[in-house]
Order: sequence, then C-alpha cells, then structure tokens
Amino acid sequence: MDIRQLSYFVRVAELGSFSRASTFLHVAQPALSRQIHNLEVELKERLLIRNGRGVEPTEAGERLLSNARGILRLIERTYEDIENARTGKSGKVAIGLPATISVAIATALIRRLREELSDAQVTLVHGRSSQLQEWLLSGRLDMVIMFDAPSSPMLEVTDLVEESLYLVGAEGAFDDVGPVPLEALASLPMIVACRPNSTRVLLDSELARLGQKLNLVFELDPLDTMFDLARDGFGFTVASIRTMESKGAGAGLAVRKIVGPELVLAIQLVQPARRVNNRLQEAAFRILKDLSLKLLRK
Repeated sequence: MDIRQLSYFVRVAELGSFSRASTFLHVAQPALSRQIHNLEVELKERLLIRNGRGVEPTEAGERLLSNARGILRLIERTYEDIENARTGKSGKVAIGLPATISVAIATALIRRLREELSDAQVTLVHGRSSQLQEWLLSGRLDMVIMFDAPSSPMLEVTDLVEESLYLVGAEGAFDDVGPVPLEALASLPMIVACRPNSTRVLLDSELARLGQKLNLVFELDPLDTMFDLARDGFGFTVASIRTMESKGAGAGLAVRKIVGPELVLAIQLVQPARRVNNRLQEAAFRILKDLSLKLLRK
C-alpha cells in the first residue's frame, strides 16, 4: 500500500466513478483501475462495487476511506508544517462550527483570518456537535466549537461561555410569567431534537436525575419545524435565546426560564489532544478563541 494508491482510491470513492476520477487526476482509467485492484489484492477485500451510476465503497471500502482521508490529511499537514515553520502564515486550517454559532461569528471570523493570515487557505464547516467531533478526530477539521464536549483523552477542551436554555411555547401557553421547574417538563407535551443533540442529551440526563423523563410528542431535527410546531400549539420545545434569534423564531412564541436546576450548555473550543502544532493553527486558534469570547457572551 502506498500514498498514491490511497489518494486514487479516495478520489474514486468520493467521485463515485472511475471515469470522473481519471479525468480529475489526469490518469488513464486502466492505470487507475489497476492501482485499485492491486490495493484490493493486498488487503484481501473488495473495496468498490458497481451501481447504476458508477461505483460505491463496500463496508471495507468505507473503513479504508475514513482511514485514508486521515492519513492523506496528516501527510498534507506535514508538508504544511514544514512550510509553516518558515512563514507561520501559509497553509490550510479547517474549522467546524454549529450553525447557530456560525450565525454569530462566522463573518467576523473570516474577516479576521483574512486580515491576519492572508496567505492561509481557510475551510469553514457547519455541523452538529457530534458530527464536528467525528470530523475532528478523523483529521478533517483542525478545531471546532462544540456544545458540551465529552470528557475524552482524545480531546483538548477550552471553555468559552455558557448558554442558558429556556422552555419555548406559543404566546399565551404559559399560566404566569415566572420560571418553570424542570420537573414540570415531564408533564408537558414536548417537541425536541433527536439524540445525540446536545440539548436533548442534557434534558434527558437532568430529568433522569429527578426520576422523570420527557413526554415526547414530536422528535425531529429541523429547528425551524420545532419552533413552527410550538408556535402552532402542538407542544413545547427547549432552546437558547441565541438559537431562536438565529432562526428568526421570536414572533408568536413565549419563553420561560427553566429552574430547579437551570439548564446550561457549555460552549467550548475543541482540538485533538494528539496533533502536530504549527504556527498557523496556533494563530487561528487564538483568533477563534478571542472572537468567540467577545461575540458569544450574551
């Protein structure tokens, strides 16, 4: 197995076609097919199967694809690190953000990175916290902002700010203006995100401490739909003020603070514990941390 074979395999798997990969790589299709065949022989596994549109990875191929991306990214980083040691500003940096955080800081972040690291190639990716963690550990991303990152020896976590969560319902759905005890959520019709959404995990765990569980009416991921259903009186949901603002969801909704205990999500900046540090990533980390602390405090 060599780097060329891995890079050929990744490109064929991602493009889903030998012919498209051949054109992209400027490699004759027979030579490309031969390299993939040699890889399959060496690994004693079928890596690609044909479908009606081209090819797709087998189960073994999916595993190799994940590992190969990490290997190729590590090699790329090695070259970048040598160059970065000389200049400190060139190379690539990949950052992951939850969509609600991106609304608050992405534009300012890109401007600041462009001002201070003008020669760097910056990639900004959106995803759920669980997705961002997976992409971080696979080497696709260099650093991410997450909600309530798990305690793991594979992650280096820097706390940024905390975000309070509120019970959200239609206007007129609450009996008074006071806060709502957490245990009351067990008797309310709830519209919540699917696990492993960070808010959902926190709700389940804190209610379990009280010997209670959610009364689920709808379980779905799209935030817009959750707010629409709550606005139409189908039930209640739980969200931060920032999340509501990012979706423009304030009209027709009322919020009440949750107490006993309060529900708070930690917003954290996360990097792989095992990584090759370079000046570019250190600079990007400093910029991301600085902007997050300034723009996420509410």
